[in-house]
Amino acid sequence: METRLFRQNVVFGAGALGSWLGARLAPPAVLVARGEHAQAMRASGLRLAGIENAVVPVDVADACPPLEADALLLLTVKATDLAAAARAVRERLREDTVVAVVANGLAPQEILGEALGRPVVRVVAEFGATLDGPGRVSAWGGRALLLHGVREDRVAAALAPTGLRVERIDDLARHSWEKLALNCVANPLAGLTGRRNGDLADDDLADLRLAVAREVMAVAALDGVDLPDELPERIDLVLARSRNLNSMAQDLARGRPTEIEHLNGFVARQAEAFGIDAPLNRWLAALIRLREGKTD
Repeated sequence: METRLFRQNVVFGAGALGSWLGARLAPPAVLVARGEHAQAMRASGLRLAGIENAVVPVDVADACPPLEADALLLLTVKATDLAAAARAVRERLREDTVVAVVANGLAPQEILGEALGRPVVRVVAEFGATLDGPGRVSAWGGRALLLHGVREDRVAAALAPTGLRVERIDDLARHSWEKLALNCVANPLAGLTGRRNGDLADDDLADLRLAVAREVMAVAALDGVDLPDELPERIDLVLARSRNLNSMAQDLARGRPTEIEHLNGFVARQAEAFGIDAPLNRWLAALIRLREGKTD
């Protein structure tokens, strides 16, 4: 039996990743965006590059529009913006609205779900996109991971036309920790160097990548989640195949706050709570804070 598509899709927080996803969802989404990026998309459409080169007309709004019956609201915001996003969309939600989130951090669906008072579908994103300029986004593919379930089935069907490999998982906690480990390796190194993910797979950084990942694995184990021994090697393969400039590098280049407290900062704090140390994650978080102009 074919899964029924949503009657309306809305992407809230349509930056690089959200714009690319929203333009290719079925049906195409209303993109909630602001600033020069929104102005450029209204004027000339969304220019896609990477796995697809096209100019796509898009429907852009500067606030969450009224939601129709049987709608998907997909939030693609920074982990630091989840609470603000919840306040911005709460009054628009209908009883039958399905809410999903693509965000970094260990459990953004729990943060958002608590703020909204309803369950939220987590899309674990093993893909990225780069905002090359206002109205211009490049993306290089990857996969989206979702649990099994009726709401997840419908979100998976909406994502199918994006070109991502949409895969189903049984253990959200394990995959969330694996994604966190990848982010803890890639994001601060890209932020500190300004280089794309593929450049971070350099052999000279191999010991550093391995040590950072192993710290995350040790904290996950104390949290009751045993990650596979081969995870550091898998992270290296993902980085080697990735061409995008990740979100932390983009944020620092634009003078925006980063998600470091939800990534390496989170791991360092969790390690301390468990009575161990994660010095590399702690130091990377401190260096990113310095780049942001923060002292604590």
